[in-house]
Amino acid sequence: MSVNQALAELEELRQKGKLAGSWLITGPYGVGKSTLVRRFAGMLLTGKDQEITFHQDLKWIERDYTEEEKKDIIKTLNAGKALDTEIEKKRSRKQEITIDDIRGALQFLSLTAGNNQWRILVINPADEMNTAAANGLLKALEEPPSGTIIFLISHNIGKLLPTIRSRCRVLSLKPLSNFEMKSYIMENYPDVSLVDTLVQLSNGSIGKIKEIIENDGLNLYQKVLSVLDESSLDISAVYQICDTAVKETSKYLLIKDFLLSYVLQLAQKTDLPDLKRNEILQLWEEINQAFRDTDSLYLDKKNMLANIFFKIGRAK
Repeated sequence: MSVNQALAELEELRQKGKLAGSWLITGPYGVGKSTLVRRFAGMLLTGKDQEITFHQDLKWIERDYTEEEKKDIIKTLNAGKALDTEIEKKRSRKQEITIDDIRGALQFLSLTAGNNQWRILVINPADEMNTAAANGLLKALEEPPSGTIIFLISHNIGKLLPTIRSRCRVLSLKPLSNFEMKSYIMENYPDVSLVDTLVQLSNGSIGKIKEIIENDGLNLYQKVLSVLDESSLDISAVYQICDTAVKETSKYLLIKDFLLSYVLQLAQKTDLPDLKRNEILQLWEEINQAFRDTDSLYLDKKNMLANIFFKIGRAK
């Protein structure tokens, strides 16, 4: 269902007095799960259909800074120095939501709501709770305090413990249609060209649209295409793209998506012999595994990307 349909369903349950409890909001990245929760929180806590992130009766649990990063930040502030905004944007975050995060959430739930109506806890994404954190939340999910709503946002429901899933009511958001995507782009980014290309690359995800536009992704995609569509690869151009990727994580992630998408498009050509199609699909698996290995083992991204470009060039 869409964000508006989900909002309508939640509002209907509120009017019937059947809203309180634990909710699991699922769907692919960027389809509006966080937007849904922020808008509904706004409706409950302010009486207006507006997105809110901060409110005394709303607690939003996400991955925090690592302990080492916290010490660096405190040290900088204690020295009377300003934090470097760009450095802060690039700081890595903890890889999981921990039991300490959940203890803070449970303490929040035990308090009385400021408006004597609702307290809202959001865990985003719930997929990143470690086992201790997930187990620590189970009792609250099964028996939430009166007037409490718990929203678990999940990009990959398969990563959640079955005991978590079984204690929540589920709302599943689906990718937007091409028509809805085009309407969103024309309304919010009227100056953007290559609208059909942007829709194709975003796969029904408004979040992906924002990511592509804010990181000059269309220009980057054109550069990737100009290299791969040539009969022979321009080695200099390949390494220029790789240099761009290793300098900015956001651009690395986009290039990763573009390369995987390009290989899938090769495999979907209607005039392709079955043997060749299977070879290309196998290449897609190899590339996907290369990205997983590089990201998890901190391997050399530049060499890995260059090798992928050359493999695709040979496979065409």
